[in-house]
Amino acid sequence: MNKPVIFMFSGQGSHYFNMGFEMFEPHPTFQKWMLTLNKIASDMLGESVLDKLYDKTKSKSDLFDQTLYSHPAIFMVEYALAQVLLEDGIEPDYVLGTSMGEFASAAVAGVMPVEEVLKAVIKQAQVLETHCQNGGMTAIVHKSTLFDETPLLFNNSELASVNFHSHFVVSGKPESLKDIENFLQEKNMTYQRLPVSIGFHSALIEPATPSYTDFLSIQTYQQPKIPLISCVYADILTSLQKNYLWEVIRKPILFQQTVQRLEEKQAYLYLDLGPSGTLANFVKYNLTKHSQSKSFPILTPFGQNLPNLEKVKGLFQTTHHSIKHTPKSSKRGLTKEEKKMITWVFPGQGSQEKGMGATLFDEFADLMAQADAILGYSIKELCLEGPQKQLNQTQNTQPALYVVNALTYFKKKEQTGIPPDFVAGHSLGEYNALLAAGGIDFTTGLKLVQKRGELMSKASSGAMAAVLNLSVDKLKAILTENGLTGIDIANYNTPSQIVIAGLKNEINRVIDLFEPMDSVRCVALNVSAAFHSRYMRDAQEEFVQFLKGFEFADLKIPLISNMTARPYKKTEIVANLAQQITHPVNWVDSIRYLMGQGKMVFEEVGPGEVLTKLIAKIQKEAKPLVAHEEDVSPKPAIAEPPQQEISSSITPESLGSQEFKQEYHLKYAYVTGAMVKGIASKEQVVKMGQAGLMGYFGTGGLKLPKIEEAIQFIQRELKEGQAYGMNFLHNPGSPQLEEDTVDLFLKYGVKQIEAAAFMQITPALVRYRLNGLRRDTSGKISTIHKIMAKISRPEIAQVFLSPAPERLVKKLLEANRISQQEAELAKNIPMADDLCVEADSGGHTDMGIMSVLLPTIIRQRDELMNQYRYAKRVRVGAAGGIGTPEAAASAFMLGADFILTGSINQCTVEAGTSDAAKDILQQLNVQDTDYAPAGDMFELGAKVQVVRKGVFFPARANKLYDLYRHYNSLDEIDDQTKKQIQDKYFHRSFEDVYAETKAYYSQYRPQEIEKAERNPKHKMALIFKWYFVHTMRLAMQGSAEQKVDYQIHCGPAMGAFNQWVKGTALENWRNRHVDEIADKLMQGTTELLNQRFQWFMGKT
Repeated sequence: MNKPVIFMFSGQGSHYFNMGFEMFEPHPTFQKWMLTLNKIASDMLGESVLDKLYDKTKSKSDLFDQTLYSHPAIFMVEYALAQVLLEDGIEPDYVLGTSMGEFASAAVAGVMPVEEVLKAVIKQAQVLETHCQNGGMTAIVHKSTLFDETPLLFNNSELASVNFHSHFVVSGKPESLKDIENFLQEKNMTYQRLPVSIGFHSALIEPATPSYTDFLSIQTYQQPKIPLISCVYADILTSLQKNYLWEVIRKPILFQQTVQRLEEKQAYLYLDLGPSGTLANFVKYNLTKHSQSKSFPILTPFGQNLPNLEKVKGLFQTTHHSIKHTPKSSKRGLTKEEKKMITWVFPGQGSQEKGMGATLFDEFADLMAQADAILGYSIKELCLEGPQKQLNQTQNTQPALYVVNALTYFKKKEQTGIPPDFVAGHSLGEYNALLAAGGIDFTTGLKLVQKRGELMSKASSGAMAAVLNLSVDKLKAILTENGLTGIDIANYNTPSQIVIAGLKNEINRVIDLFEPMDSVRCVALNVSAAFHSRYMRDAQEEFVQFLKGFEFADLKIPLISNMTARPYKKTEIVANLAQQITHPVNWVDSIRYLMGQGKMVFEEVGPGEVLTKLIAKIQKEAKPLVAHEEDVSPKPAIAEPPQQEISSSITPESLGSQEFKQEYHLKYAYVTGAMVKGIASKEQVVKMGQAGLMGYFGTGGLKLPKIEEAIQFIQRELKEGQAYGMNFLHNPGSPQLEEDTVDLFLKYGVKQIEAAAFMQITPALVRYRLNGLRRDTSGKISTIHKIMAKISRPEIAQVFLSPAPERLVKKLLEANRISQQEAELAKNIPMADDLCVEADSGGHTDMGIMSVLLPTIIRQRDELMNQYRYAKRVRVGAAGGIGTPEAAASAFMLGADFILTGSINQCTVEAGTSDAAKDILQQLNVQDTDYAPAGDMFELGAKVQVVRKGVFFPARANKLYDLYRHYNSLDEIDDQTKKQIQDKYFHRSFEDVYAETKAYYSQYRPQEIEKAERNPKHKMALIFKWYFVHTMRLAMQGSAEQKVDYQIHCGPAMGAFNQWVKGTALENWRNRHVDEIADKLMQGTTELLNQRFQWFMGKT
């Protein structure tokens, strides 16, 4: 078959003076387009790009690093060369760009008119040169793992590109790159500094983000007329997001991953239209020895450009390549109502048979080689020569069936050329559906099912049976009447064929129960465990951990979930795959949902006809399910009995406020709270966001550059729609710090903050809240900036439930800090979208009792909602003491719209504190905390809750506060006590401590030193407060010498959590991850509530 053609366009670093000049004179088409584009560029720049590019005084070896001219020059050369090929009838099936080469891709694909793309190129160069400091890029000829393994690299540069297995590029400041290059030279490693003056694909270009994204926001994009392969996402894009042309130079280039994913599908003809032919070379290094793909350059710095062009033309003359591109969209032009839609369904375990895949293994030899390398054995031999018994073993069945399904899919895709409208898979088959939908590649799917099969094969305490000729309603009723509460529904295969799972003795009881019934059959299945039931929980927990090591792409085809019978969402892929192991396969409602989409043809892709027969039965016995996209749980195929079990209505997803989850795009009403000094780390926030949850970064005690660095990291790692928030700590001693922090949040578009420790509303908080306030097209007030206020007293709740104080609004308006519209709308909204009621907790605490405090605040909320008649309900959540299902269930039962966890998250892999501190936290029980003075509110006597076990900090901190209360200066304290403090507590003299304190305050708050020099008691307070800063630093750094002085903020929830997970993998903190804790806690809460409701109803 003819190979599809890919036009490739490279970016900065591949250019040089006089590139393309060999084409300019002899080739009229190339010259015509270079002159046309030069006219457009000259009008914008006031100078000729061609004059710069083809400067006769410059040689190819001279440095061409002025971005303002190299940027458009690269685009002009690439686009003009593309027109040369197009004029000769050579049309691409795909376009691929790297970095700014994606502009040429977009132009050739028709995303924007070429003149508009060129203007976007020049505008980008202008904002880069205006806003960005000098930077550079260095290409390194070595495995990219060197970057992660070498602190000099990852601390002083950013990974810009991975081109093939032994070639990557880093970006950074020139001086940092020089240090890196010296290191590489010492190690005899090859490197090359690229001819650029900008640190592309790094934080060095962040200052240009606002200007360029504002420019992009007013551009209009069309859908690509030629499939556009993105090296930002290693995938084919059907449309471009507004900021995509910024992402192409900001995010890393995934060239190696992109080519590898392409090669999994078929062979290609790669044509490099870049200035230097580097991409053609990179492609060659990414091809396997069995690949039939070829790559060719045209332009190179070494001449031979015209012969190279003729060579490429000759390829098409000799192979009679089909060179006319037909957009795929034209192949299916019918509307949903006019055409029959197609769903490809993939079978699961039970469809395997000896001999399956016989006609496919040799045809897809490359994929088979990859599969055998991953598995360590031959799938072909297993399926064709191995005994059936071996093929039927779960750890073998799942990889074998996945591979055969996948090969059948690739063959079918090749033959039809038309993708399906939907995909779905039964149990294991869902992984093949995920492959077909574009969420994973072949090898990723195989690794997943290999692990899944391995874990599921280990489970042995269970059995399964198929119940035939009985409705689900009657089956549930019979199970309940006979006290068979340990039985779970595993598969809803048809309305009259249901598979159950449970312990062997209970499954045998069910079989015995149905034996006398002539019309009902109950048949034991030949399986080793109770799949798709609660008894697979251990396998699920281990699989969740395994899934975290993989990334999933956006889905290109709707994939119907086994669990929800609704299309997958990308944010739910990990949760769906993990929970599928313990939840039933809802095949009936999956098919009913698809039937409800219109005229549907189902095609089974894999061995046998198991699904074909099941679908025929469903179509005969059940009606289509016509549902809206926002529906989450389908109505059952047959009506539930009047007294439906309450347990079926409570899920982790159903707990809490649906509005809260919808507003922040969360799967659970669950967030993680901020902990000071980045203990609630940027990695923790990213982990939560990627799991479809939300965490708040701990800004308290950090300087603004550190906060800015965290924001940049979080925004870089999370995708649009993934939630995060930043802590905003009240600082009554430094109002300017509050203002500067708000400026930072507004600069980076931070949309959610956690307002903590506020005793009153401040101007900075009001300014953040009102910024961007407007009415939408429907007349409703739209608030861009969301505030969750942590409160522990009704009088503080009152100020956040009220509109912004008029006096502050007026002052901000007079100072031109807010607009007239924002000021007018301020009186119609409360200061907070959400209140988080904080009971006795780790860190600062008023020692409140949740069962008293939460209902009081909820009633207060209701009263003020009625008073102010807000259009939108303020949600009230709960925090403090939540570390077990019992505590979380209590909060939800008290009326919490959401829960927030704190202490338990600092004993996780992602927490930004030391391993030594985590080792202490892991050993705590509920009685192992105490109260101590709060360092930041020392003079006021405020308290923090801290770890007591194994440390002296609480006792020593309380001793210092007692001394402060009883004495007016250090001189009044007896010598023995002073010696003890200096020798045992501080490990240094009062003079040294004061010198360090003085140096700090002189820089940031000199008035404190002035006061201390006049007031001996204030001087004593500053010296004592140094101990609180020092002890927290000791804990975060893991100091071995002063371990007894660790200050670790923590509540008893930590000890309760430790006891709950004792004896499980989570007993060791190194297995604890914030997102998995969220899943486990919400799942455990659901199970507890279901059990309690069953007990209340007298059913257990």
